[in-house]
Amino acid sequence: MLTAISGLDRVTLQPGAGSAAIYTNVSMIRAYHASRGEGAVRDQIITTIFSHPSNGACAKTAGYESSRSIPTPTATGPRRAAGRGLGTDRRAAHHEPGGHRHLQPRIDEFVRVVHEAGGLCSYDQANANGILGITRAREAGFDLCHFNLHKTFSTPHACGGPAAGACGVTEELAPFLPTPTVERDADGTFFLDHDRPRSIGKIRPWYGVVPNIVRAYAWIMSLGAEGLREVAEIAVLNNNYLMRKVLEIRGVAAPYASGKRRIEQVRYSWEELARETGVGSEDLGLRAADFGTHYWTSHHPWVVPEPMTLEPTESYSKADLDEYAAILAHVAEEARTDPELVRTAPHASAVHRDDHEPLDDPERWAVTWRAYRRKAGLDG
Repeated sequence: MLTAISGLDRVTLQPGAGSAAIYTNVSMIRAYHASRGEGAVRDQIITTIFSHPSNGACAKTAGYESSRSIPTPTATGPRRAAGRGLGTDRRAAHHEPGGHRHLQPRIDEFVRVVHEAGGLCSYDQANANGILGITRAREAGFDLCHFNLHKTFSTPHACGGPAAGACGVTEELAPFLPTPTVERDADGTFFLDHDRPRSIGKIRPWYGVVPNIVRAYAWIMSLGAEGLREVAEIAVLNNNYLMRKVLEIRGVAAPYASGKRRIEQVRYSWEELARETGVGSEDLGLRAADFGTHYWTSHHPWVVPEPMTLEPTESYSKADLDEYAAILAHVAEEARTDPELVRTAPHASAVHRDDHEPLDDPERWAVTWRAYRRKAGLDG
């Protein structure tokens, strides 16, 4: 079903999350170029400034010089992109993010530029609610893509999990899929194929994150092809309706692709309100929690000042969206009339504000119990 949805030829369900899926795709890109004797030459992966930091981080982890040189997808035409080095023999791949969520009508031309230079193109479809049944990675010429099953397929965001990534590839890249792959012999019997000499190896257990995969499977089966397209249509309708409501609030803007419709997500900016009141996006989000709503906190990268990224998907009713917009309007007005109330929020939660200072101090990191004991002096 995922091959039909993506248009690609093979899919692996091994990756345990979106970031793991990005790393899986980067690893297959690296293996592909190595198999052609170009692994040392093609040392850069390009993306856009809207790309989630995981894209650049995975490329660096895999040994690439990650290079973000395209300012915005809509502002940069294929010729200009080529002039900035998109189509050079150092480019291993172009990674197209889905997070900007306004249409790139010439994406096939960007893909063509990369392909002509011998590179590959990968599509980050972490949130694909707005395109299901309407367009696919195949039609734009992508060689790889990944889905976040824990976002698009039945559990939009769901507090981040349980996470599951699914990577799709063309037949040309199938030899590099994680091992073992699930195959079927002539009589219809399934078996695990470990004999794959060009595979990137194991990412996780072959069966992936079972609860999430089962739920995604049931969701797709219950909707069918027509239902998946309806998901996309409602997600786009909900998002553009909410955008109209949010942009009526004084102090908020949607600076990129001004005046254009979006797909299923918008990156707003509270810059005007912050200049006026000193209250920033994080403050507004924490205050919104006092009204029982979730203000999605993944605004990375901060390509607009004081960002707010909203993605209503298809799950919400008009009444839900009206209530949410009203809460945002109320909180924005509180920032003007009682800014301290907003800055000290949330007031109705057991945990108030996290201390981010340790995250910026490597001397205080302890990512394992052994590291914690060593840093705390408990091993001596």
